[in-house]
Amino acid sequence: MNDAPESPGPSIDAVPTRYGDTTFRSRLEADWAATLDNYDIQWQYEPETITLDSGALYIPDFWLPELGTWIEVKGPGVPRTEKAKELAQARACRCEVNCVCRWPGGEFLLIGRPSLASDRTEIGHRPRSGYANWETPFGPSTYFVKCPGCTRAQWTTLGRPWRCRTCRASLEKEQLHRPVDRFVRFINSASSVGSLFAMPDLGEPFTAAELGLDEEADDNFFHAGF
Repeated sequence: MNDAPESPGPSIDAVPTRYGDTTFRSRLEADWAATLDNYDIQWQYEPETITLDSGALYIPDFWLPELGTWIEVKGPGVPRTEKAKELAQARACRCEVNCVCRWPGGEFLLIGRPSLASDRTEIGHRPRSGYANWETPFGPSTYFVKCPGCTRAQWTTLGRPWRCRTCRASLEKEQLHRPVDRFVRFINSASSVGSLFAMPDLGEPFTAAELGLDEEADDNFFHAGF
């Protein structure tokens, strides 16, 4: 089941884009790399060519080696995800009772889409590049979560075992986030230095008008630090 809404955002041309030491096939791929860096998630770009059971050759965009997760980046004009679905199905957990997979729940595959814009209901600052948007082409929906043990940011499902994919700490009491929750900030690779010491991209504060407040409240709202 797929929780992610369709992304009505603007078309993003597949223009080769340099970010860090890597040249990506598109700006959207580079932006996803910057977003992963922002959450300290290790990634490898196009690390291998996989021969699927159908005989087709497939090169997924990202492999997250600490999380056992693949990400295939697709712009709004690239709807076909057959190869991604086939790989996700082949690598999914098939354990009948207790999961003994290398990563709890088997390998995951996400479809990374263009970012979601603000819906003006968030508290604080509006991120300049919106929020990360993803889909699950096969199996249960995936949710973003941070491990309380190792603090590793990752994706998980509602299916057991609810365990961190790195340290296997329990995730059962942690808050899970869907794309529509607008929690995972998307990062523009052109404005990111790819450094863990970079200042966070807070964007601009919401105005009182945007949040449905009257004009008199606008000045108080601004000086309150929102």
